[in-house]
Amino acid sequence: MTPIEEMQAILSGELSEDELMHYGMPRRSGRYPWGSGKEPYQHSGDFLARVQELQSQKDLVYIDEKTGKKYTGNTAVAKHLGLTTTEFRAQLSMAKDERRALEVETAKSMRAHGHSLNEIAKAMGYNNDSSVRALLNENTEARMNQAKMTAQFLKEQVDKKGMIDVGVGVEKELCVSAEKLKEALTMLEMQGYPTYGGGVPQVTNPGNQTNMKVLCPPGTEHKEIFQAFNNGEISSVRDYISHDGGDTFDKKFVYPASMDSKRLQIVYAEDGGTDRDGVIELRRGVPDLDLGGSHYSQVRILVDGTHYLKGMAVYSDDLPDGVDVRFNTNKTKDKPMEKVLKEIKNDPDNPFGSAIREGGQSYYTDPKTGERKLSLINKRADEGDWSDWKDKLPSQFLSKQNLTLVNKQLGLALADRTAEFDEIKALVNPTVKKQMLNSFADDCDSAAVHLYAAALPRQKYQVILPVPSMKDNEVYAPNFHDGEKVALIRYPHGGTFEIPILTVNNRQKDAKSLVGTNAKDVVCINGKVAERLSGADFDGDTVMVIPTNNKTKITATN
Repeated sequence: MTPIEEMQAILSGELSEDELMHYGMPRRSGRYPWGSGKEPYQHSGDFLARVQELQSQKDLVYIDEKTGKKYTGNTAVAKHLGLTTTEFRAQLSMAKDERRALEVETAKSMRAHGHSLNEIAKAMGYNNDSSVRALLNENTEARMNQAKMTAQFLKEQVDKKGMIDVGVGVEKELCVSAEKLKEALTMLEMQGYPTYGGGVPQVTNPGNQTNMKVLCPPGTEHKEIFQAFNNGEISSVRDYISHDGGDTFDKKFVYPASMDSKRLQIVYAEDGGTDRDGVIELRRGVPDLDLGGSHYSQVRILVDGTHYLKGMAVYSDDLPDGVDVRFNTNKTKDKPMEKVLKEIKNDPDNPFGSAIREGGQSYYTDPKTGERKLSLINKRADEGDWSDWKDKLPSQFLSKQNLTLVNKQLGLALADRTAEFDEIKALVNPTVKKQMLNSFADDCDSAAVHLYAAALPRQKYQVILPVPSMKDNEVYAPNFHDGEKVALIRYPHGGTFEIPILTVNNRQKDAKSLVGTNAKDVVCINGKVAERLSGADFDGDTVMVIPTNNKTKITATN
């Protein structure tokens, strides 16, 4: 039967549902190829059918013969199948992925043979063609492959390094979901790569232990992981990261790609560069200069392999033809490009002299060649990173404020510490109590040295960006209320004369266009306000923003 005749048979109902399962069948790696039995995916089909059968039983209960303990819900389903809940979730996810993979291949094959979406939907038992569109979506197929690709990556690491750590936090380090990692480990276990867990006593903390989870080569026995741990033979995968949820894995840092300076324009002081000093403007829609969904980022861009740009990157829609990057500087035109840009360091692991954030490098697909390439963007900080900064009030700020404010905030800090101490004293476990008291003492010592006071209401660290059209007495601050007054404080500052108090204007069009209305941790000001902030520029400088009102009075002088 030709493919066209087979399609016609499917659409006319001459082929049964079981026979349809054979159509467009892919092949998988591993010990058991798909379709090796009567029905391709028969393992996943039988497993899902058994799960659905058990889940349909309203009063399903599993009683442990040894303990007499009763289990219900999916825990009972897992027990009936002889699995732990973790194994059950992983195998259920794998089975669903296998079924989905077959559906994707069936839909793609029928589409390739010229059938309409409605015809495919009818043949596959869907009510409408939107489900078929989802099957044909490339992102859908990519997500299904993520666990398999993660498993393949981990397998290669084990084959190369031996035992590897897959314990707590590894999924965050690799930037894959915890569920996908569990699924990948289950896949590998089915291929003979065991995962073992265990606790090892800590030499420096008697009574405590380090819990580990280790993926091992085939044939490894559980007891071997303890000797490997003591000998320092358990390797890590934390120097790798996935930028696409598990499809591919790359080194967390590779030597940066370089941009041709022909794509760069410099705006000097004479042409207004001072007003945006430190800002790197990027042409929107250029693949190798994409910020990956962020409105702004603090970046480094290698230029001509010898120098680099350092500053805050934002998109711009008015760049001249032939220019993809425009850099603003307060330097004058008598300075050549080499004097405006920074010279790279002679360090293959850190050519910029400052660390790139974890995940700060990314990849793109070259639209001309289809080749996967390293982006030119190297992020030191990204939108949202500044909001995680400490919100304590440092002594440098307090020493320049009125005593009423100082005493109030220090009093609140003392009350917090006292309450925390009382909670620790109430603990009954002596080991936990001792550890908590030691940690508390260290925190108190640090607070005394730096004289940190309690934060004021709603205060936040924000990165600054320039909008020359902003008024001298206004600030665009989407994380604060429109119309309220806020104080901007930069550290270090020489006195209260360097603390501007501005009115929030969240209707300012140029600022809204630059960073959007939901920016996580940015305020926009003009160059004159930046100059008052101890001569701040816009290459990543930050301010502490404090709302001022009748209850919070900040001393500021002109």
